[in-house]
Amino acid sequence: MNTAFVSAPKDVPKDLVKLPKSYMLKATLAIFSIFFFFILYISLVTALCYLVYWAITYDVGRINKLTILMKVGAIAGSVMLLIFTFKFIFKLKNVKPENRIKLSKEEYPQLYSFIEFICKEANAPKPKNIFIDPDVNAYVSYTNVWLSLFFPTRKELTIGLGLVSTLNVSEFKAVIAHEFGHFSQRSMKIGSYIHSANTIIHDMIYNRDSWDDFLDQWRSSDIRLSFAAWVITPLIWIIRNILKLFYLLLNRMNSLLSLEMEFNADKVAVKVAGSESIVSALWKLEHGFTNWNAIIDSAYHASKNNIYSANLYNHNDTALAKSGLDDKKQKLPSDEFGNIKYFSGHENAKVSMYATHPPGNLREANAKSPFIKSDTDGRPAWVLFDDKEKLQEQLTLLVYNQYLGKKPNVFATTEEFDSFLETENQDNQFDSLYEETFLNRFISIPSFNDLENQEKKTTLTELKEEIKRLMVPVKETEALMKQCNEIASGTTKQKEILYKDVKYTKKTIQTVYDILLSDRERMFNENFVNWDKDFVSFFYGQAKQAGKEKLLLEYYEQHQKIVDFYRHLLGVRKFVLSEINRLQQMGQVTQQIVDDLSNEIKAHVKGINAKVEEFDNFPFVVLPNINSSDELKKAIFEKGKMEEAYGRLFENNKINVIMGQLENAIVSCGRVEKKSWSTILKYQESLC
Repeated sequence: MNTAFVSAPKDVPKDLVKLPKSYMLKATLAIFSIFFFFILYISLVTALCYLVYWAITYDVGRINKLTILMKVGAIAGSVMLLIFTFKFIFKLKNVKPENRIKLSKEEYPQLYSFIEFICKEANAPKPKNIFIDPDVNAYVSYTNVWLSLFFPTRKELTIGLGLVSTLNVSEFKAVIAHEFGHFSQRSMKIGSYIHSANTIIHDMIYNRDSWDDFLDQWRSSDIRLSFAAWVITPLIWIIRNILKLFYLLLNRMNSLLSLEMEFNADKVAVKVAGSESIVSALWKLEHGFTNWNAIIDSAYHASKNNIYSANLYNHNDTALAKSGLDDKKQKLPSDEFGNIKYFSGHENAKVSMYATHPPGNLREANAKSPFIKSDTDGRPAWVLFDDKEKLQEQLTLLVYNQYLGKKPNVFATTEEFDSFLETENQDNQFDSLYEETFLNRFISIPSFNDLENQEKKTTLTELKEEIKRLMVPVKETEALMKQCNEIASGTTKQKEILYKDVKYTKKTIQTVYDILLSDRERMFNENFVNWDKDFVSFFYGQAKQAGKEKLLLEYYEQHQKIVDFYRHLLGVRKFVLSEINRLQQMGQVTQQIVDDLSNEIKAHVKGINAKVEEFDNFPFVVLPNINSSDELKKAIFEKGKMEEAYGRLFENNKINVIMGQLENAIVSCGRVEKKSWSTILKYQESLC
């Protein structure tokens, strides 16, 4: 063991990690619900086995065509029902993530020593293997999920390098202790049973596979052969609806127990690393998650220009250092005990590993009750990794190959890639000058004639005062929309929203959210047109005085074409989704109807490609990291246009490929639109 590791706090209450009565109650309820389900399931299987036996052995009396058909139908129907309850077994897989690399103890002795040190302090078993993946996460899992239901199995630890980038040694220790805390208290065993039960139920209720296809074909055959299929169809419907109730019950039990599990695992982290480290880590993780996603997003866009980094984690560390995270931490308020208060209100970590966990403020209160002081090792967590550069480069290649679908052969220098990142993530401070009015709407740009004839009748100060007034009801609406999201996600104690004298509860929260969204859109469309006209006219006048109106007009024209294309993409997506939904609601549809929709979608794809070619027909103005119309098209589509599909789109996954391209194009076009408008704002400010 490396004696350089900071030991656990000494003055820890003996009952700190003792499971509370609330945990025991919820664990008991969860175990009871699982037991009840498996009793029901075994009873169902037993009954159907007997039904098959009865169908085979039942004496039909006189043998004729009718009795033979009835005998065969009874056997076939009962066997189909039995297969329905067993079919999930053929899909059971002990899935192993492909986005990770196994670390050997010989190559990474420092890390293994550290993990074993934590396991001893947490009173948890050592992991059989340690893996590394690219992301901001950490988790402990069974080496074999299905064997773990019946036998003691060893665990595997997976650590995300994005997590390592974000934390110091003490914070990293707290997070790992939290993960092992689940196993030290044996709470994961219950979760495994719930997961297994849910796998069975989900497959039987929701999955439509070859079994369902066979039943459909059987029902459509001659009635003399299909009568048994029609008999078992309502039985299947009844079984599925009964299982739905169990599915909801098990998920509810799992949700309630999960909250307790997280609180108790945090207590283990406190026991091992003190109160400060686990809370500080939780606070940092959201920033690390956002930063790492931005790096991957930028790496994807850089790859379109054939710019690749050999080590994305170097750039990630640089971006984190520039984000001023430590300065932000120093500015956080104090709690009633004089310690840093990291979470206020009902903030909830957005990191995938903590997305379904209790809100941050509740976890902070739990970790600090009582507050356990501990020495802090502020060194970057990277010090635990021998030859970290080699590991970072391996994971960088994995990100390019598995996440971005790229296979780089030549890499840019660190300076070249940093330059791309700096240009890509240029300062968006100009949005804040105008109350962030451009974040959720498109500006209305007047025509050239309107600009020429518009009198300059306002000042920049007056424009800023006016937009501040116009944005008041918009921000009030957006605050209500935020409350809706908090109620829907359960991260607030608030249970309802009053809007326009109507109360909306959690069950109807989507309704009021849609109303708020519509009202915000109406305000944008009705209240901002004149301000937009005055805003653009003011800066056009400034440009004209400086003799720079030609470039500004080119910026405006290019931006308008980008916005028009963006709206066109959104319109095509809306059309396709609404038409697919319409067909689904129709129930039985003919092949001709499906083919007609397929042809319409293909026509829309051709229309999109025709529109994207129009970017070549006007003067291109350089945007950050986009230097030509060809690069503009590739910034939206990987190959400069949509790949067209032939034949029937609703076969062989073709429609999903089309929709995937469309969704990616919408996201990319949104990025280009924001880049274009940010460039215009920056240029306009230079005119003043």
